[in-house]
Amino acid sequence: MPTETAVGFSPDGDTDHALPGFVERAVERICRRIPGMEHGELHGAHGGYDGITPDQHPILDQAGPEGFYLDCGFSGTGFKIAPAVGACMAELIVDGRATTADIAAFTLRRFAAGTPLEGAHPYEKIWR
Repeated sequence: MPTETAVGFSPDGDTDHALPGFVERAVERICRRIPGMEHGELHGAHGGYDGITPDQHPILDQAGPEGFYLDCGFSGTGFKIAPAVGACMAELIVDGRATTADIAAFTLRRFAAGTPLEGAHPYEKIWR
């Protein structure tokens, strides 16, 4: 599997197959965490695209032309925090800053500045 960040994939690409080696790595990790699964059977798999940033943290920011905002790159974890993010984005759009939570660190500019986010408890980079 490539280690570089993939940008610009077509949504019309192959989503019928997982990337080479991904299923094997996923099965190994599942069995390591849940040993009883080593006797299980894989009945199917699905490949697809997800919005992932280089630091695996979302972008919540005004970007580009006036009125254009980014709320993306949650690496598959956005659904559970959608109400809070929605409130923050509404505040950012209407008031110019979020007050429900401090989202300043999730700026798009962090990538150009070379200051990607690192969590207090970083997860292993599973997507690459």
